Amino acid sequence: MPIAISIKDLAQSIIERLQDKYGTPLPSNIEIPSFEWIRLQFWPKSERSSNRYTGRFRIRYAIQTRQIRKTHVDAHYCATYWRYLREFAVRYKKYATLICADDKHKVPIGELIATSTGVRNKPTLAPLDGEISACDHDFNKLSLTPSVSLFVDIPDSITESFYQGQVYTSYKDTVFQPSCGLRHATELHTNFEKQFEDKIHKPNILLLYTDGGPDHRCTYGSVQISLISLFLRENFDFLCAVRTAPYNSWANPAERIMSILNLALQNVTLKRDKMSDEAELLFEKLNTMKDIRQAATQNPELKKEVINSIDSIQRFLDNRTSRLSLHDQKFKSALSANDEDMKYFFEIIN
Repeated sequence: MPIAISIKDLAQSIIERLQDKYGTPLPSNIEIPSFEWIRLQFWPKSERSSNRYTGRFRIRYAIQTRQIRKTHVDAHYCATYWRYLREFAVRYKKYATLICADDKHKVPIGELIATSTGVRNKPTLAPLDGEISACDHDFNKLSLTPSVSLFVDIPDSITESFYQGQVYTSYKDTVFQPSCGLRHATELHTNFEKQFEDKIHKPNILLLYTDGGPDHRCTYGSVQISLISLFLRENFDFLCAVRTAPYNSWANPAERIMSILNLALQNVTLKRDKMSDEAELLFEKLNTMKDIRQAATQNPELKKEVINSIDSIQRFLDNRTSRLSLHDQKFKSALSANDEDMKYFFEIIN
């Protein structure tokens, strides 16, 4: 917690303490310094500005950092699993592929009004006479969920970096393409085929490293069945899925991709395209994702209208993301799995 809200608040709190000590009003021999004089007694913010500060008070201006992480009793064991997985990947590098996967927070889509993506903005290049602005409200019904898959270039030693390789990204419609184990497995299958389409011999060992979300948690039956489908569909010899400990998703290399992905999302505003008058009238009465899904089951045309209204946004974000790179290796856009793709993918179980 900061010791004071502002210099004025700091000075006022000291005055109140003096009043409690000497009584009200303060004696005439007590001189109250100006706010600027108090500020100059602080600790210098940097070496360049040190000549303007005396450093008499051990107080400085600071910004809250968000690096405190919650701990979990299994964190050590999960970290050990991650080490074993990397050692296994290095040992069988010739036959294995290691994929780190993760989902980013939802990207809101404005209701016919350009709304910010919610990514913490930083200075960006813009025309001198241009203006970068966005709607200041946060009401929206639709959103996109970015998914990231990192096909790691497995190094020759575990001491080397695993934060390298080919990145695949996709933007899923949160309403009609919610994240689930089967959808992720279907998309991993598509990305795997795309990654090794030019190779005669594909890796026979698949290693997965994800966070502990319900769509990735390998202790869930739905995720296990999805991984079995992936195992059978690609005819792997061995498949190993490891997850991070709760509150430790930061250990996943795919999580670090999000900082690069933010470059494509910051200072960007999004809004959906206008639907037909009939669909707009019906959509206006729907407030939650559950309402939209229920209405779409009764009116299939509404689903098509909603999907078409955000199609241009998905293509726009795919284009921006494809300009990003990890160690000079360009990102690749991946298609989100639809219901037909998932149904065909799951038929291998039968």
